[in-house]
Amino acid sequence: MVTVPKPKKREIITRAPFVHPDVGEIVAFHDEEGPTIDVTIRPEGSEEYAHFALTAIDAHQLADELHRIGTIVQRAGWTPTILTDARTYLPGMTDEQIIERLDRLYRRWGGLVIGFRGRLDRAAGRSLAVEVHMETLDRSMTLVEEHAETLSGIPELADRLSELRSSLEDVRNLYIAEQERQP
Repeated sequence: MVTVPKPKKREIITRAPFVHPDVGEIVAFHDEEGPTIDVTIRPEGSEEYAHFALTAIDAHQLADELHRIGTIVQRAGWTPTILTDARTYLPGMTDEQIIERLDRLYRRWGGLVIGFRGRLDRAAGRSLAVEVHMETLDRSMTLVEEHAETLSGIPELADRLSELRSSLEDVRNLYIAEQERQP
């Protein structure tokens, strides 16, 4: 009598594309050996592929290492040319302050910050400038609101205060619209 092994029962926990759906797939599953993560890399249009398995701890370690390397590579992208270009939009800021803003923008935009020939993308520069102007505007609006009660008690200033509030709100809406146009 021949004994046929029972097929492995794999309960899928979750799945996700590996980098991009055209590149590969990650499938986490649970079977009799415990939870495992299968990674298949099969670029579309290619006959080549790779497959490997990870445990949860392996995945965490890999993610930590990729994050560390990604941070180093991202920081290496902030060349003197990029910093000089950014300084045009962020005058008076230190390199570290500019790098912090570039890092945030890089994350927000999914990396589309560096433009043609290694220069700062103009839209990215405008976005940095809008961000700084929004901060200045918010501080101005806060200052106006802190003194609004005192100023509104002076009849000559009450109407002007309303105009100022309206103008500041209009500028704020303009900046918000500009930020929403960005990638």
